[in-house]
Amino acid sequence: MSSSICKAASEIVIRGQSASPGIAFGTVVRPEDARLQFNFSHIAADEVPAELKRLYKGLAKARRQLNILKERMAKELGQEHAYILDAQILMLQDSSLFESVERIISEKLVNAEWAIKLAIEPFLAAYASISDGYLRERGSDIEDVANRLMRVIAGKRRSRSALKSNSILVSDDLPPSIFAELKLSQLAGIATSSGGWASHTSIIARGLRIPCVVGLGSITELCSGQSAIIDGSEGLIVVNPTEATIDHFRELSQQRKRSFHALLAQSKYPAITADGKEIKLRANIELPSEVSSVTRFGAQGIGLFRSEYLYLNMLPQARSEEGQYEIYSRLVDVCGKQPVTIRTFDLGPVAFDAEPEPNPALGLRGIRLLLRYKDLLNTQLRAILRVSSKGNIRVLLPMVSQVDEVLTVRKTISELSAKLQASGTDCSKHIPLGIMVEVPATVIILDRLLPYVDFVNIGTNDLVQYLLAVDRDNQSVSSLYLPLHLSVLRAIKHIVDTVRSANKAVEVCGEMACSPVGSAALLAVGVETLSVTPSAIPVLKDAIRHLHLAKLKELLDEIKNIDDPLQAERCFVTALQSHSPGFLDAFKLVEPQRR
Repeated sequence: MSSSICKAASEIVIRGQSASPGIAFGTVVRPEDARLQFNFSHIAADEVPAELKRLYKGLAKARRQLNILKERMAKELGQEHAYILDAQILMLQDSSLFESVERIISEKLVNAEWAIKLAIEPFLAAYASISDGYLRERGSDIEDVANRLMRVIAGKRRSRSALKSNSILVSDDLPPSIFAELKLSQLAGIATSSGGWASHTSIIARGLRIPCVVGLGSITELCSGQSAIIDGSEGLIVVNPTEATIDHFRELSQQRKRSFHALLAQSKYPAITADGKEIKLRANIELPSEVSSVTRFGAQGIGLFRSEYLYLNMLPQARSEEGQYEIYSRLVDVCGKQPVTIRTFDLGPVAFDAEPEPNPALGLRGIRLLLRYKDLLNTQLRAILRVSSKGNIRVLLPMVSQVDEVLTVRKTISELSAKLQASGTDCSKHIPLGIMVEVPATVIILDRLLPYVDFVNIGTNDLVQYLLAVDRDNQSVSSLYLPLHLSVLRAIKHIVDTVRSANKAVEVCGEMACSPVGSAALLAVGVETLSVTPSAIPVLKDAIRHLHLAKLKELLDEIKNIDDPLQAERCFVTALQSHSPGFLDAFKLVEPQRR
């Protein structure tokens, strides 16, 4: 794309990554760039006290600004989104960071803005090197708060972006502090050149149901005033659309909304296959703000609560037992008798400001890290135990690879439960304990683990990655990430059969369960409980009702002798379309209404 796109009159389609579904029509608006250039200035030794005073005066003002923005964000977006600014407020209270800035000013004799830039560079580099997409996106928080502080110190004011009705905001990124300054009633859609599914922009857009596409590359070459259409479901933006294109997308939007409302009305009923087998669908959620979607979309409880997102977003509640107790209580209150599965913090050492590991996927993470930081684990388990008397709460351990890991946690739960009961705190005598099966070692020794667990959850994202030795975020090899690879299907079938033979429950979470072909393959190997993104549940329930499970198993058997996984997938899709056409048709895109 060249800069001439700004003057182009013809229709242009730019593709990126879907971040929030929906279709938006409007006019491009380019906000002021938050990342201004700040110049280096040398100062004399006797100017250091004045420069430090300048730093801390700016720091106090930046804190006031963020607290005001947080209040405004809570009022306009809801308290469930205002938490995002807590991370930035806490950064401005980080004494170690500002000791570093002070030291740079005093030793290198540079201006405060330049000292801040130098101080955050190692942090930005560390986050940029992280393979986990969500953690990597948290580097933008550091950059955003640093830019705000440098702007305040330099005396540069940022004008509030003037949005008109049906504005499509086009930006390199949209930091949460800028989001808080927008007049959201005028915002039709968002398009950014960077960011991913886990960015704050994406999270807020999904929460507010604003169509959003990210990762659009040089989209910032667009000019304010150009007409555009965003399709957040397909991950594209159409610039200078023709009348025919506008008519097409208007009709498509109406079709999707009609489909979504019809599916939503049916989502409260169970998903029963055409030959009478009930498939349970639970919700994967990451933040307390998403809990309302569990009942809204007809989930049968929470199959995976990724509790580490509380910690990674620096929510104050995540660090305390009482705060976690309140959050888990809210989940249980909403789900009633349905299960609430809390995965213990699945963190890596970067969350504790440690040096990034050379290969974090094979490093200190999951249960390995929690057994190293026992206080963190004990605090979380005490909060869960205290909630256990209120409802059906379960504990799920990530990254398990040894029997001893499970035995240690089970012993810890027993000891903590005894102490709580002795102190007069009511808690359940038995909390179901499960493990994530996501590394090959766990698949192989599963029979030795099963006597000590109550249920098993197959984490397909990591399991496929580890089985095939493929980093799905590495573009050079991502095409080799093949969930229908024979080794993957055999491994999952082995897990299901082994767990069933021990009369234990087996469930699946991960992207494979959300996709048409992946979910069909999982059902074909005997999985009967899927845990997916809440908004996918109405569609998946409708699709499952078109399936003949017995026939589906026959179709999968037919492709097991095909060595090429891509060919096997094509054959499976063709056979599925032939025998259960309604299943794939049900996955045609639907569009939720904006809040």
